[in-house]
Amino acid sequence: MIFSPLEILLCLAPFMLIVFTIGVGLYAQNVALARKEFERDTRKCPNCQKLLNPEAYICRFCRKELHEYIPARG
Repeated sequence: MIFSPLEILLCLAPFMLIVFTIGVGLYAQNVALARKEFERDTRKCPNCQKLLNPEAYICRFCRKELHEYIPARG
């Protein structure tokens, strides 16, 4: 008994959908963890609100001097 490609596709479609859904979920979780880790290792400029390296002395976007009292997040 030989199955046509359409019959094979119809049988495998639910499994392929499950695998695709799990893959998308894992990718989204990985992106969220990477974003959280990136934001933990940065701080915001008080003038332009851009994310900066916590050891920066001058903002690379607005070129304003960063003061010592700004705590680094983390």
